Amino acid sequence: MNFVKFGYVSSVNDSAGSVRVTFPDLDDQVSDELPLLSPQAGWSAGVSLPAPGEMVVCIFPEKGAEGVCLGTFSTMDRPPPGNADQRGTWFDDGSYVYYDRSSGVLAVKAVGRVRIEGDLEVTGTLTRGGDRL
Repeated sequence: MNFVKFGYVSSVNDSAGSVRVTFPDLDDQVSDELPLLSPQAGWSAGVSLPAPGEMVVCIFPEKGAEGVCLGTFSTMDRPPPGNADQRGTWFDDGSYVYYDRSSGVLAVKAVGRVRIEGDLEVTGTLTRGGDRL
């Protein structure tokens, strides 16, 4: 029988890709480090660790066993960014990269600089402030 628990991230181990989770319904018991499930693997591997204080869901194969943090989720108080036609990444400083399938636009906004390493090829029209360059 699987044991599913909701809790709050108490600490993050960036180098290991793991978190410790506090479970309020278990007298604020803190888990051992739990690996985080990654939605990306193989040639495009990546991980997006939740921040301390974020609510997450964890699964344990059996009570008291080592488990896995499945990640965070959207709620009415914390809706997902963007809309149903957008897929991307939104950052807490206001930066984002997303694709909008309804408009066919790949949108990029950086609060700071954008650095591109390597060759850059533009095959369409290049505009700045509405003016063609």
